[in-house]
Amino acid sequence: LAKWADADIIVYVGCGERGNEMTDVLTEFPELKDQRTGEDLMKRTVLVANTSDMPVAAREASIYTGITIAEYFRDMGYNVAIMADSTSRWAEALREISGRLEEMPGEEG
Repeated sequence: LAKWADADIIVYVGCGERGNEMTDVLTEFPELKDQRTGEDLMKRTVLVANTSDMPVAAREASIYTGITIAEYFRDMGYNVAIMADSTSRWAEALREISGRLEEMPGEEG
């Protein structure tokens, strides 16, 4: 998706992925070429890597970190595409944290 995205900046968040999957992303991504310019895709990409063996709170924070980075570049006037893999693992982390706090899952409000 990132290879064909018509955006100035791409933010990819790997949330709770298995270590070998994140290794594949981190080794293959730098080899991709930007279809618009022919340059390395990494020149316009930010990767946020978080593996499944990291703490649950880190899985929750990784999505918010990616969103914050994307908002920063958006506020600077860039067109930004954000991709999160896997939002189901992020939701699982939210449920686990809520369970530990004895609260209902989801945002307060």
